[in-house]
Amino acid sequence: MQNVLVPFDGSDSAKRAVNYLVEAAKAYPDILVHVLNVQREANLYGNYVPASMLEDLRQGALKHAASINAEAVQMLQAASVRYETHETVGDVVTEVVAAVKRHNCDTVVMGTRGMGSLGNLVMGSVATRVVHDVNVPVLLVK
Repeated sequence: MQNVLVPFDGSDSAKRAVNYLVEAAKAYPDILVHVLNVQREANLYGNYVPASMLEDLRQGALKHAASINAEAVQMLQAASVRYETHETVGDVVTEVVAAVKRHNCDTVVMGTRGMGSLGNLVMGSVATRVVHDVNVPVLLVK
């Protein structure tokens, strides 16, 4: 566990995943944490949406993603853990899988919400999909 991706949405479960990595850094002092926030694409309806409006919405989403990642950055900086932040727009699971490949991550550490539906009694649907779609170990933090 040297090059780790942590999908971060600012939730309590995501913060627990970052706290786990802060503790893990004591055993892995050279760990590099990639903090990823994914914003969903805007759903727009109508016959014509100007490209400039779409780009403005995308830039606003990326700015919002950076503000969410700032929470994880504070936690990692306070513990002197090396990190990089990444913000993107798209489908969460697709972007997590792409980030694992792009940054050559060896592990994904993520929180789980336990949504409670029959298929997701233990972990949320995003966590379930990530476990199945990435080709590296996934550590889920309760």
